[in-house]
Amino acid sequence: MILLDPYRQGMTSIQQQRAVRLVVSLLVASIATGVSFVVLTLVTHAATLGPNQILIFLVAILYVWVIRQLRAGSSSAYRRVRFVSAAGFVAVGWQLAAGAYPVWLRPIEAGQLALLAALIVAVNRPVMRAAFPRMPDPRPRNRRAALVLAVLAPVVAEATLGTVPLRMFWALLVFAPIYGGGALFLREAWRRTGGGYLNLLLLGVAYGLVEEGLALQSLTSPNLYGAAGWAPRLFGVNTDYTELNLVYHAVFSVTIPVILVELLFRRHGARPYLRRGGLIASGVVALLGAALIRVAVPPSEDPGYTMPLAAVVLVAALAIAFLALGLRLRPSPARPHPAKRPAAEHLAADRLAAEHLAVDRLAAEPLAAGRPAPARPAVLAVGAAVATFGFLALLWPFGDAARHGWWPLLPMAGAAVIAVGAVVLLRGRQLTPSDLVALCCGALVAHTVFGLVSNADSAADRLFLGAVATLTALLGRQAAKALTGEAVEAVGQQAAEALAEQLDEAVGKPGEPEEQGQEPGHRDQFDRAVQALAESGQRRRQ
Repeated sequence: MILLDPYRQGMTSIQQQRAVRLVVSLLVASIATGVSFVVLTLVTHAATLGPNQILIFLVAILYVWVIRQLRAGSSSAYRRVRFVSAAGFVAVGWQLAAGAYPVWLRPIEAGQLALLAALIVAVNRPVMRAAFPRMPDPRPRNRRAALVLAVLAPVVAEATLGTVPLRMFWALLVFAPIYGGGALFLREAWRRTGGGYLNLLLLGVAYGLVEEGLALQSLTSPNLYGAAGWAPRLFGVNTDYTELNLVYHAVFSVTIPVILVELLFRRHGARPYLRRGGLIASGVVALLGAALIRVAVPPSEDPGYTMPLAAVVLVAALAIAFLALGLRLRPSPARPHPAKRPAAEHLAADRLAAEHLAVDRLAAEPLAAGRPAPARPAVLAVGAAVATFGFLALLWPFGDAARHGWWPLLPMAGAAVIAVGAVVLLRGRQLTPSDLVALCCGALVAHTVFGLVSNADSAADRLFLGAVATLTALLGRQAAKALTGEAVEAVGQQAAEALAEQLDEAVGKPGEPEEQGQEPGHRDQFDRAVQALAESGQRRRQ
């Protein structure tokens, strides 16, 4: 938020203006001292030009803009000064205590440390806080949903498949930053650009390329996880492992966690959970998580292997391409409806709508009588379960067995058909919340059962995965039923008004006797259908 300039528009008091001048003076003195120190170290060859020296020059240039913003009354610039003053004090104090520079330079370090201490005191005075009050941000956010997504992503991707056994459950902490930060960052970017679920899957592929290709180096490593023996290697790429994990990360590391959290927090809708600062922070956490995996896993699991530079460039370019495609691809627009139809077409369409209304009423009657709802979510759940289990079974090497020859390309082709077929079947369909729950829970149950069969190596792990699969199925069934009931209730409440508007357009409003006379019993037919649906909705509510 930008406040009024205190010097030109007289918003603040004299004391606040003096406090701002003092902070600006201390800030300039501190930056000047830091730059002078770097110049002296370079001139006297006490240090060479490195990242620390370049960073100090860049900060000095940046603070020309920060000081201008601070004088203009920017509360964001005030917060930056508070943070950097504290961070600079810690950095210079550590540098002075380490004694990395000659003794004759230490008085300059001590002087800069004193200036930073004075800046911390000056910038946190009550008069400064009053000059830059913290105003509430009207933009909506939902930190709880963001936290749930950050926790759920690594649990879904690693724990529920059994790749991390219970005795090593602490290892989730190593993977949590890249999974949680990555899923949250991609969800925020996805919702800001307005894409569909296909866009989210493309962003998930980009995530898989970063984690598996750049962080773990597993897409090209000839030793890690034994992936080179799963299928023939092409151009130095572990083909089977690449197909399996890129699809897996797109679905289970990104898409399913995002959908489940959005269903849990449906009232927030498609709005971002975080503001711009949170978006940037989640991206930074994801990158730091990738760096953590890079230094933690390959050196111990695959010592001595370094990914070729050409492969690094290619994987990074592919990740950027999938990221850009996921953010920029737009669904094909729906065909526009004609503005006006002839009266005969109106009447035919309204008769068809009345028939559909009667069918909807008959479909809703079992709900009112306590009988089960139509089986579409159940069909989707079973289909998702079969497709998931089949995809994993075709690509996963049971018992870590190496598969020699070219025949493994056949199950790889079958798995590709399953993945592409699922996308084609679901693309463009209007999925309700109960449909999404059925798809996600069906896939989760199947992938957990597959983990129980292929990964569990102890009784405790088998019991854990069995309990997870059972609980997921029960919760998914209850959630699908609840969402189906809510959807039918909403349709029952809104159908009467919508059909009344269609009736007015088709038959004619009062005062148009020539059109009303064309179909004398038409309004009565619709009135009876609308009344029947209203009565059905009333019984369901009771």
